[in-house]
Amino acid sequence: MMTTTTPFQLLPRILSSILLFLLACSTARSAPGQPNVVVMLIDNHGFFELSCHGHPVLQTPRIDQFAAEGVSFSNFHAPPFCSPSRGALLTGRYALRAGIHNTVGGVSILHRDEKTVADFLKEAGYATGVFGKWHLGMNYPYAPKFRGFDEVFIHGGGGVSQLEDYYGNNHMDATYEHNGTYVKSDGFSTDVLFDQAIRFIKDQKGKPFFCYIATPAVHFPLLTHPENAKRLLARGVERSKEFPLYSMIENVDDNVGKLMDFLKAVGLRENTLVILASDQGVNDRGALVHRSGKWQNRGVQYDEKHQVYCMIQFPELTEGNAGPVDNLAGMVDLMPTVLDVCGIAQPDNLDGRSLTPLLSGSDRWDNERILIVQCPRKRQRHHWENVSIKSQQWRLVDGDKLYDVKEDRGQTVNLIERYPQIAKRLAAAYESFWKSLPPAEALISPHVLGSAKAPDVRLNGMDWYVGDAPWTQQILDRKTQNGKWRVEVARDGRFRFELRRYPREAEKPIEAFSAAIEIGPVKSERAVDPQAKQAVFELDLKRGTYDLSATFSHREGSGPQQVWGAYYAYVSYLD
Repeated sequence: MMTTTTPFQLLPRILSSILLFLLACSTARSAPGQPNVVVMLIDNHGFFELSCHGHPVLQTPRIDQFAAEGVSFSNFHAPPFCSPSRGALLTGRYALRAGIHNTVGGVSILHRDEKTVADFLKEAGYATGVFGKWHLGMNYPYAPKFRGFDEVFIHGGGGVSQLEDYYGNNHMDATYEHNGTYVKSDGFSTDVLFDQAIRFIKDQKGKPFFCYIATPAVHFPLLTHPENAKRLLARGVERSKEFPLYSMIENVDDNVGKLMDFLKAVGLRENTLVILASDQGVNDRGALVHRSGKWQNRGVQYDEKHQVYCMIQFPELTEGNAGPVDNLAGMVDLMPTVLDVCGIAQPDNLDGRSLTPLLSGSDRWDNERILIVQCPRKRQRHHWENVSIKSQQWRLVDGDKLYDVKEDRGQTVNLIERYPQIAKRLAAAYESFWKSLPPAEALISPHVLGSAKAPDVRLNGMDWYVGDAPWTQQILDRKTQNGKWRVEVARDGRFRFELRRYPREAEKPIEAFSAAIEIGPVKSERAVDPQAKQAVFELDLKRGTYDLSATFSHREGSGPQQVWGAYYAYVSYLD
């Protein structure tokens, strides 16, 4: 016998089907075993430059809330400069292993043999995106698109307006590289980057994602954020040299809140691991009193240059364990933590360890672990130079100073003669690490010319590995700096070299009478019109690794000859 179903009888089934469909979509979007990952790395933001850490002026309510609702590390350490810190974060390995120990001079490039957390996540099916600051090499095979990132929206170099950045950039309305193309933005850098990151997350439509937001703020050049400035002034904060910095920090806070609100609104909050950290200590900037008792810059070996804030939320682990954690941890621990939470096997060559026990409130943590922070801030590394060997209680600095940071947080009383066995144990850990490093020559990262994957390459003077180490675009107006690139010619052939004093987008003249180029055994020189913007050479090269020197020269009347390096070289493989 047939029955007839009325529309009203069908309505509950329809509603039930819609509900099941929505639940399925939600489940697919945040499937167990495939957590999403967001890492926010704020440049040059001091541990004490937060209201939750006692700053007397700044108001950072959203970061304060993030810290209160998650696990906040109070004994977390990073290399004291940008590139080494980023290398440690992305690889889970000490930066010296990748040949990174400065921010310029050819030793700010992540070695090609290193595998990043983005590589691992991409292999596991994740969509991967980087937004903001990279500072680990802009050419093949070092640029983010070759290091596991699908979506790339970055500025060049280690800070806005450096040589590697688009000419004339600052934090407002900057030009970024978006997947290989320059695009003009509208707005302040931090706002733009967080908006791009949110767009990227929206575009995934159910696919797990890794979103790495690395702001150029609050690194100099400092620029007042107009809206945040109004709020500061309304609170009675007077304009001072710190005023632009304060406005940038409070704008970072706004954007952290905006992102967290977005994740919650679209149902991604529960299944997203979110990490918020600064990339380096800034000598206790923002503290009411320097930890040593007096304001000083005593080098990069001490905790005031290493201690950074790090806050982590992953509700499954942290919801019932929110609060401060004082266990010794560091930037090298973030990559293994991400892999652990995402259920991805960790390689056996990591220096870091997963922080998941501390996130879950477990006591499965070795408080006798040792961390090594060494950042020579030079092109060459040296044994026992600018190094701190850290344990939960002790710091061995440069091999001859031992501090008990439990009793002497400021590291002012050297106890090495009183506790020689402790110093010996920490020194042994460092010696083992030092002996494990590859030869320094093996860690030089040459720029690859003529690769089929990147037939066109732009070199800049920030990456000269010998000679001077120019950094900001202001140096381009001076004819003073010179150096050499290490390059690898990937295949025999003819190459076009376009030498420039300013980048292409600047359209400014060289103001030289001659240009010269030398790459291995090949040399060439030619006259140049002083108003020309480029000097072009076509050279036949053999495969191999060489030093590349490109120079301009100029003489005013009977005065001495000026010789300086081509700050930019655009290299193309012809045939």
